Amino acid sequence: MKEEKNVERLFASARNASIGAIPAMPAGFAEKILRQHRNRVQENKAFLRTSILSVATALIILGTVLGIDMTNSSGSDDQDSTVELAYSLWDPAGN
Repeated sequence: MKEEKNVERLFASARNASIGAIPAMPAGFAEKILRQHRNRVQENKAFLRTSILSVATALIILGTVLGIDMTNSSGSDDQDSTVELAYSLWDPAGN
């Protein structure tokens, strides 16, 4: 954060400087700016990869849920056998 304030101060002084004057920049200024740029590019790439992975996972889950839902609703015979199985496991009359 401190470095960003220093960078902003240097940019402000460069804007206010006359065309013939060369502002005094600290040693390694260009390398720091380049490093910050590369870090931001890497962060953006990581964010993009994570976003794509999240969307792909959500689509796989959605496809799985819809696929299971379609197989369960394919016919009433499956539903009837499920009801019969439930009644065989738990008899509501208490028998």
